[in-house]
Amino acid sequence: MNEKLKGEARRKIILDGYVNNEPLKDIAAKLGCSLASLKVSASKLGCTRTPKEAAEFRRGFRIPENKRQDYYQLMTAGQYRSRECAQILGLLTTQSPSME
Repeated sequence: MNEKLKGEARRKIILDGYVNNEPLKDIAAKLGCSLASLKVSASKLGCTRTPKEAAEFRRGFRIPENKRQDYYQLMTAGQYRSRECAQILGLLTTQSPSME
């Protein structure tokens, strides 16, 4: 019975973490497991992030479909960084002081 509770608690932590968009490292730390183990468990539960969602999470902002082509053109041809492209396109509302 104890194993069942552990499994249920683990599932709840994983699902809540993914729903709340927590970093995977934080979820793994709560569970006391490796990042790889967390990803396998999340995959079995069917709650993994799509590559598009994962990229948005890493960037910290979402790129609307109508500005996506401009964004990628600035990234490749303009040689700008991700945050610089977002600022040019007006996707960032506040500028973090650590980026300077």
